[in-house]
Amino acid sequence: MEKKFLLLLIALGLLLFSSCTAQQEAERTPLLLISIDGLKPSDVNKTDTPVLDMLTANGTVAESMIPVFPSSTFPNHYSLATGLYTNSTGVISNTMFDPEMERWFRLSDRSAVGDGRWYGGEPIWVTAENNDIRTATMFWPGSEAEIQGVRPTRWLTYDGSIPYKSRADSIVTWLTLEDETRPDFLTLYFSRVDSEGHRHGAGADSVLSAITYVDNVLGYMIERLTEEGIWPNINVLITSDHGMVSLSHDHLIFIDDIIDLDDVNIINWSPVVMIQPREGKREQVYETLKAAEENYSVYFREDFPERFHFGAHPRVPEIIMLADISDDNYGWTITSKSFYERRGILGGTHGYDNMHPEMHGYFLAFGPDIKENKTIETFEVINIYEVMCKLLGIEPAPNDGDLEVLRPILR
Repeated sequence: MEKKFLLLLIALGLLLFSSCTAQQEAERTPLLLISIDGLKPSDVNKTDTPVLDMLTANGTVAESMIPVFPSSTFPNHYSLATGLYTNSTGVISNTMFDPEMERWFRLSDRSAVGDGRWYGGEPIWVTAENNDIRTATMFWPGSEAEIQGVRPTRWLTYDGSIPYKSRADSIVTWLTLEDETRPDFLTLYFSRVDSEGHRHGAGADSVLSAITYVDNVLGYMIERLTEEGIWPNINVLITSDHGMVSLSHDHLIFIDDIIDLDDVNIINWSPVVMIQPREGKREQVYETLKAAEENYSVYFREDFPERFHFGAHPRVPEIIMLADISDDNYGWTITSKSFYERRGILGGTHGYDNMHPEMHGYFLAFGPDIKENKTIETFEVINIYEVMCKLLGIEPAPNDGDLEVLRPILR
């Protein structure tokens, strides 16, 4: 598809804003929530993104978006969907252990991922369904589970092998349904940018190529929606869950040089190392880690800084180590000698202090209910739930967000 043709389609679609019929105005405007996992705002300007550029010029973009802590995939996607910090959702990591259920949660364990007991709060698709609004999720963390007895009208078990254009085709198909199952809230998820960042490091050529590829898929979807007469009469939120930093073999912390690993159970590894000491070892483990504290910070769970909204949940173990990001924006890696010898380190990762600019995510809004050519200041991801409810015309469930933060983006 030629870029000029694509941009012409988008431009022609934008002209339709002023020609909506009274019938269209009376109908609810669909809302499409898109995640480009791992997209850093600073990377968008480093590569060819004609579609994002066009949407930015005709919508609202944020300088950046602050993720919840930890700045990882499942916690942030689910906090975005609920407007809640991790203290309330209980989704404290991509890997976690629940002492009450005596069960592990791992992304590879599809039965755990699909178990609603792991997910606190009320995600937007549940709020919508409870208000007789049909929903459809083309992947979103938490959407595979029955939460509060409710599922999206349409949902899929995550399958990373499904081609991106096929995912876009599903969105178009769902929006063109002519029965009562036609959704007015939809999600769409792309992981390639994040995957390339883990493989090759932050800002690598392959990361920039992945951004351009996703941009092209968005253009393909817009072309199809335009052909179906749906574009631009749809509100679209394009987000990411976190940023990315590169890792280095010069930035390593071997935890087994500091403590005896037989004294602890490591629930989660770097950069947020969650440690459950063996009985009687709590003080000793903490004091030993504290004495060696360099390029990381260590806390008892109850002393973890309140700004993280993290340490109060019972799934958080007793001791937390948080690796630093260095002044040259490389992340420190906390590992063990045996793991490092077997696996080395990734090219890049995330999960660090959510206030660090390198961990910030991306936010772009476009549609008939969104202001044009507007830039807003950095804001917290928890505020998106409130504005989604506003766009759908429904009452939000209790949450930690504030509609006033994002009200300025609305017409």
